[in-house]
Amino acid sequence: MASSWDDLRATLASLADAFGNQAVKELEAEGEVGANAARELAGAIAGEPRGAGRRAAEAAWARLQDGVGWTTPAWRECYVIGQLREATEAGEDAESAEDAAADDEKGTEGEGREGTRGALLKRAMLAVDMAHIMGGPGEIVQRFGRAIETLVRRDREGDAKDAAKDEVLIPDVVPSRAAVRIDPAHALERAEGITAKEFKRNYFNPDKPVCLGNIGGAWPAVGKWRDLRWMARAHGHRNVPLEVGAYDDAANWKEEVMLLSSFIDEYLMPGLAKELSGVDEGKSRRIAYLAQHQLFEQIPELLGDFDNPAVCDVAGGVQRVNAWIGTAGTVTPCHFDSYDNLLGQVAGYKFVRLYSEDDSPFLYRHQGAWAENRSWPAEAGDDSNPGGSTNRHTGDGARVSMGKPRRDAQGNISRVDVEHPDLAKFPLFSKAKHMDVVLGPGEFVYIPARCWHYVRALTTSVSLNFLF
Repeated sequence: MASSWDDLRATLASLADAFGNQAVKELEAEGEVGANAARELAGAIAGEPRGAGRRAAEAAWARLQDGVGWTTPAWRECYVIGQLREATEAGEDAESAEDAAADDEKGTEGEGREGTRGALLKRAMLAVDMAHIMGGPGEIVQRFGRAIETLVRRDREGDAKDAAKDEVLIPDVVPSRAAVRIDPAHALERAEGITAKEFKRNYFNPDKPVCLGNIGGAWPAVGKWRDLRWMARAHGHRNVPLEVGAYDDAANWKEEVMLLSSFIDEYLMPGLAKELSGVDEGKSRRIAYLAQHQLFEQIPELLGDFDNPAVCDVAGGVQRVNAWIGTAGTVTPCHFDSYDNLLGQVAGYKFVRLYSEDDSPFLYRHQGAWAENRSWPAEAGDDSNPGGSTNRHTGDGARVSMGKPRRDAQGNISRVDVEHPDLAKFPLFSKAKHMDVVLGPGEFVYIPARCWHYVRALTTSVSLNFLF
């Protein structure tokens, strides 16, 4: 394994040459706070003193939270390099602890080192994952992730033999209490089995939304990912960003980073159990959402479970793939995007409501801060992540508080709750003509750029969207 650490140190040196050394100079020019961060970043680049990587990341995070924010790319670069150095140091320490424990497996000293190794591996994995979440280069961060994964999986080999084999499956039917009745007059057009050429001519070129049917039904993901126990066993040690709480509950909505296993155990499994028992949680439902996350850069092993739909090739191919995993009741408010989008289900069901670009005058696109002129949703997000936040926080634990979310409005979200509109406040909305569809496992909908769309999960749900 020593060669792997040598490779990672070489990668850190290449990052220094590419942008790290320049980032040190830029930070030095930003006053005392910047000079302190520059000093820690220089230490992280050099690999000494130990702990400089963690301190560099902490300095960058403090800057993000102090109201000034990351005014130059140098702050993000400081954060990412700092976390990758922290991951390398903690990973090396974990391997040393593993080797020492192997020399004394039956003694109390060995048991103590075993606990230390576990804590070090959690630190290393969290550092890698936070570097990814905060925008570190995917291919680079993956190198560090593979090195830590090797140690984690080695530790988990024995546990895997004793792991429970019982499946916990997201249902492949919609519970009757969660079903949505679609008025045939407002049903989205369906075009199942069409060729890419037909799709381009009939829907892509005229920017016309359409349900493409079950184009992902044969994917391995459809069978594998609906098993929550499998997901927890295979990838539960990774840390993921979540939106916790109902989207329209501004007082209690927050962002956290937590272990995928904790997300499954604390939110998905309890919610699924209530779905299967027929219990209607109503307003008491505990909602959490891994929303529009580049999970497949973080966990590239999952890429082998699905294919890029052929229809995406009409515009040069897929540019980005996002994952959406959440409880029933998660909501993406009505908004439009600047890219063409293919949204599909892997497990569970979602209700999608769409409006054409021509209906924009009736959808009350916000023009300022949500705190001043919105009634729905609680706050707004940017074009690439409706409702999303730019605030991410690093820490030493398996759960990371994201601090107060900053969901800055960019003007692409409707102020109307399209399922429960306030027509007294938004009278023109009555003129908007919606198109509805319920997506089940393997089914996809094409959403053209600038087409308004709203999404609500009817069940525990796993979705993908392909941007092209």
